[in-house]
Amino acid sequence: MIKATMKQADGRTLMVVGLSFGNLDRFRAEPGDTFIRIDGREMNLPIDVLIFSGETEAHLAQMMEKSITPRTIVHIDPKLKS
Repeated sequence: MIKATMKQADGRTLMVVGLSFGNLDRFRAEPGDTFIRIDGREMNLPIDVLIFSGETEAHLAQMMEKSITPRTIVHIDPKLKS
């Protein structure tokens, strides 16, 4: 796995997580049980990042269900909005 942050031309920070074929194979072999947590302090970020896998978006939502609170902000890809 490669973890990096960089400044874009517009000044915004871009966080990059590169997963190797080995990482992806593990995600495919163990959906719902494979999590990658990145400690933001390692990269001087004010946040941590969690990357996980699941079979479908519905499965992903179900896995996160207990973590969602009224303070949760969900970002939906505009391509998925009807």
